Amino acid sequence: MRIYLPMSAEDRTILENSPSGLELHAGRAAWGVTGPASADNPDHDDEDLEYEAMQDAMHVALLSADATSRALVIAVDVPEGSVAAAEERGGAFGVELRETARARIASFHVSELDAAAAQQDDTDPALLWFDASEVTDAFAYLDGAAESEPTPPATSA
Repeated sequence: MRIYLPMSAEDRTILENSPSGLELHAGRAAWGVTGPASADNPDHDDEDLEYEAMQDAMHVALLSADATSRALVIAVDVPEGSVAAAEERGGAFGVELRETARARIASFHVSELDAAAAQQDDTDPALLWFDASEVTDAFAYLDGAAESEPTPPATSA
């Protein structure tokens, strides 16, 4: 099952050293499309529901980010029976891990705007998608390195 996690400081440390996966502990909050969430939205296809779950995770990530920081959500795949619905904690797409599970990284999603700008925008945050193999690029964009432009060479007069 695909779930979405706001990245924690611990996640980042692990991913910087071993980018292939994460061990997720029982009780961790996440967002995903459960059977009940799907049944409650019969007019939406799976792709729309996945988008909504990812956006819910991104909103939580942005709320916990510094105002001038972007946020990152990790899309991971976990065994089907390892999550349970947790709507009372996370809304329609809230889930939590029932047990410790090894998660395979599917992709990274970084907010295009920093947290303050995203909070002022009344639309869903625009997200940049990074493949699981692009963890270094995702972190560089998260940290703002994508905005820095090379210094032009000095010219002599």
